[in-house]
This record gives sequence, C-alpha cells and structure tokens, in this order.
Amino acid sequence: MARILLVDDDADFSSAMQTMIEAEGHSVDTAASVADAKTLLSQQTFSLIFVDLSLPDGSGLELIHKDGPKAAVITGHPSIKTAISAIRGPVIDYLVKPLDKKQLLATIAAAGDKQDEPKKTDVHKDRERIVGESAAIRKVLQAISDFGPTEEPILLLGESGTGKDLIARQIHELRGSKGPFVPLNCGAIPRELIASELFGHEKGSFTGATGKRKGVFERAKDGTVFLDEVGELPLDHQVALLRVLENRTIVPVGGESEVPIKVKVVAATNKDLETKVSEGKFREDLFFRLMVLPIHMPPLRDRGNDIELLASHFLQEYAATHGSPTEMDSEVVAALGRYHWPGNVRELKHAMLRMAILNRGMDKIESLPETFDRPLTLKSGQSGLHPGMSIKDVEKTLIEKTLEHFGGNKTQTAEALGISLKTLYNRLSEYGRQSESASGSSRADN
Repeated sequence: MARILLVDDDADFSSAMQTMIEAEGHSVDTAASVADAKTLLSQQTFSLIFVDLSLPDGSGLELIHKDGPKAAVITGHPSIKTAISAIRGPVIDYLVKPLDKKQLLATIAAAGDKQDEPKKTDVHKDRERIVGESAAIRKVLQAISDFGPTEEPILLLGESGTGKDLIARQIHELRGSKGPFVPLNCGAIPRELIASELFGHEKGSFTGATGKRKGVFERAKDGTVFLDEVGELPLDHQVALLRVLENRTIVPVGGESEVPIKVKVVAATNKDLETKVSEGKFREDLFFRLMVLPIHMPPLRDRGNDIELLASHFLQEYAATHGSPTEMDSEVVAALGRYHWPGNVRELKHAMLRMAILNRGMDKIESLPETFDRPLTLKSGQSGLHPGMSIKDVEKTLIEKTLEHFGGNKTQTAEALGISLKTLYNRLSEYGRQSESASGSSRADN
C-alpha cells in the first residue's frame, strides 16, 4: 500500500481522485496549498505526491525536491504531457486532467517500483527540459508535436536566449531518432572551413586535409543536424545548403560523387531573415524552403507565470550545488515578473545563479538587488575578477566592490545584492576573520 499526498486547490477534483485511489487500497492525504502540503510533508512520510503546478500561494515546484518523495505533476494542458519534463527532481510522470484511471494506477505502481532504484546522475539531461505552462509556450510545444515527426526541415525563430537549442534537442528526442544530435554554430566557423564542417572533405582536398573527414550531415546519420545562427551562412554556402534540403545528398569538399543523407534538419536564427533577403544577404529560395515549418520562440516577457516556474526550476537546480534556498518571497516573484528580460531565459538563469550564490545557507530569497537585471558594472581592470577564481572569492569581490560603490553603506549594499543585512554582516565578519588569520600567519612566518 502506498501513502500518497495529493496537492490541488480544486476540491471536487481532489475528492474524486482521493476516492479513486483509496478504492485501490492506498492511503491518501490532501492539501489545497503549498503551505498545507509543506506541513504534511514535515509531519509524515509519503511514497508519492501528486502536485498541481498552479496553487493559490505559489508553485507546486516548491514541493518537489531531489531528496523528497517521488512526484507526479498534474497539468491541464495535453501538449505539455508529450513535450515537457518540467523540472529537475524525482518526477516520474505527467498526468493531464481529466485523469485516466489506468495511467493513474500505473503511476502509483511505478513509484513503488522506483523506490530502490539508484539515483540518476545525468544532470545534463535533466537540465535539457522545457519549463512552462503559458499559452505562448504551449503553442511552441504543440508545434513541436505537429512538426517534429516529419522529415521536413524546421526553422526556429526568436530572440537570443529564448531556448532555441533546447527546442531543437526536444524535437530530436521526440522523434526517437536512432542517430545522434549534431549541432553546428554557423556563425562561429571561419569561412574557409564552413564547407568542410557541413559536408566533410576528402584527403588532400586542401592544405591540412591529411585524411578523410565526415561533415555534420554524415555524422548525424538517422539523427538531427541543428544549424544554429543559419542567417550567418555566406551566400555561396547557402546555395549548397539549399541543394542538401532539396536533393538529400551532399558532395564532400574534394569529392566527385554525391553521398545520400538521411537526417532531420533544424535551423535557428535570431536575425530578421526577411530583412536580410531584402538586403541581398540571404537567399530568397532558401528562406522560403526553411519557412515551410517555422516555430516562433516567444520572448520571456510574453510568457507570464512561466517566469516564476523557471526561476523556481533554476533554484531547485542550484540548491544541490550551492546549498541555496529553493523558495522566494512574494515580492521577489513580483519583481521578477515586472522586469522585461531582454536576455530572456538565459538572463533569468544567470540572475538566479547570482541569487543562489549570494543567499546560500538562507531559508528564503527575501529580496532582489536593485541591479539584479544587470551585474554591477565595474571599470575595466578594476573588477578584481580573473579566470580560476573560486566562487567564494568571486562573492567576496562582488560584496566588497558593492560596499565600496555605496560608500560603505551596508543597508544599501545588502539591498543591491539581494541579501539580508544580517547575511552581509556575517559575510563581512567572515572576511575579517580570514584577513586576521592571514595576517597572523604572515607575522608568524616572519
């Protein structure tokens, strides 16, 4: 028999689900809020929790922890079931309302089967998941479901930092491709090497070609080629790419015969390709070929409550490595939602990493710095930062420079850094002890 916690603010749904589960001989406790659920989790041990993501006092993500019970996420959006693994943690399933009894019982059984399994260590894979329930991201997920299974190329459009590489990998995974995912940043390769990277080369085809080498299209056999920043391809290479998309064949540099390929092509750009076409910098025929199946990635500012979900997701991720809190004060959540996030999800991730480091050991992130939207700007050569510094040294430098910036005003410094005044005093006291210890050692050495 499993002991189960059901967290959902829909009383009718909770009652019906509780009856269904208890009829199978399991024990069920219910909670309608994050606070109620936390109380129950502190008092009892559960083998499985069913969690609704949207609760009156916060996100259900707050209840899911790496060291906590197995969890199943409840969502009202069918597209999310097939194209999302929302968070890092012990999530074993995603159930869509109205629930299917057969799947519900299978989820409970799976929780029991996995109790003794070793913990997964593939953190990189856990990070490669799409987080969100907004209408904007559901539209993207639906497009993935519609376009992904086809063999036609897909073009991902959107601002930098919106997660186009993540979507490309999701398309690859959903297709169940036998081959690998092979990415190529078209804007990061010297012009003279682009053809070789794309199509490979034969031995002796140019200076330095000491052997035969396969390009991305051959290496990705039966898999996916992700051409990031496709708008940066020179015009002559655009012609070759169009030929690949049309004929499904390549000719290696220095080769004479065509090589058939079988890959899914996903291209991405943050450029306005229509403008580049009008300027003669992007071929019109390639533009129309890529635009058959476009997916427009929404900027983070248009994703509403996804900002909170993503912030919570990143905090969960950083808690294990930095000992940082997984909760945020309501004012912090509101401040995150008000900001326009020009750097999109990438910028949010970096902001939450900064908060995680500065608030490690605390119970909750109670405030954000006044400059959380941008790291503190320091004059070149005066930052004191350099490669190889430890996280503690980076934190110390940031705190000391911020204190200097505000003329020694600790209250303003704490507010700017997004930490409590008590935490600031503790850090400064720690740095003072370190300095005294170093000074004492120096005197002893002398």
